Amino acid sequence: MGCACEKQHVIIQDNKYYMQDQIGQGGFSSVFLVKNTDNMKFVLKCILCHDQKDRDKAWNEAKVHQLLQSSGNKHILNLIGCRMIEKSSKFSKIPTDTFLMLLPYFKNGSLHDNLVKPHYHMDLKYVLKHFQSICLSVKIFHDLSYSHRDLKPANILFNDNNEPVIIDLGSAAPAKITVTSKKEAQELLDDVNERCSMTYRAPELFNIDINSVIDERIDIWSLGCLLYAMLYKKSPFDLVYERGDSVALAVISGKIYFPPNSNENVNNLVKLMLTVDHSKRPFIDDVLESVKVVDELFDQDFNEHTILKSNICNV
Repeated sequence: MGCACEKQHVIIQDNKYYMQDQIGQGGFSSVFLVKNTDNMKFVLKCILCHDQKDRDKAWNEAKVHQLLQSSGNKHILNLIGCRMIEKSSKFSKIPTDTFLMLLPYFKNGSLHDNLVKPHYHMDLKYVLKHFQSICLSVKIFHDLSYSHRDLKPANILFNDNNEPVIIDLGSAAPAKITVTSKKEAQELLDDVNERCSMTYRAPELFNIDINSVIDERIDIWSLGCLLYAMLYKKSPFDLVYERGDSVALAVISGKIYFPPNSNENVNNLVKLMLTVDHSKRPFIDDVLESVKVVDELFDQDFNEHTILKSNICNV
């Protein structure tokens, strides 16, 4: 779906950007490919803001970007510039406040784009390498007391060096929340239902009780589903959703199917992150240590296999 006119342009931080094509559509925003006067490509995220709550959420997304950029981590998407346009009719039929975010453009697409390819395959060593980079980025969120809340393949892009980059910080929020009333529980549940993908959602976010404590380990659950998808193309709960069965019941059951003859060490890492009781689920530093151990075991197995193969050939 293209823009109504290729000559449409927007001004962000005194620079002019010409809109080309619409390349994405989410529940809360539209995403366009734009070019500057030097013909360099960027992404323009346009968030329609119908009330003050929408405006606050849009500005909060920019704030989280700026907070994370101070860490210097290259695996979290940078925000180049932002601007609120009041009563704009450029992106909607009815004049609506629109928040614009200018972001880098990566031509290599997302992890989701790769997973849906018919012959997708990623070597286990590369899976662990990419997953470790993603975990290090999630650690930045957690060290700053934030959770991403919507980690999934569509929110992992690959940059020009084919390295993973976390995007879409619209769901990010303070990591630790204590629910003190029915009203708070319902508001959090409504927000989660709108912004957190069901098949990557932690069990404690399906039924939120008064006096419950939600912390950054909701991201650890999502990371477990993400690693499973990197290995086997889908979240462990995607098939449940596609069948029309209850994802909530499947998630709370904690039962995970692994293909036969798959790597037991990596599967155990997935199971560690998919601990249903969030109070027993590991934190990101524990996950990173476990990734390191699994990677070392993989190297050890590979070297032993190579030596054995060499000895057999020499007999």
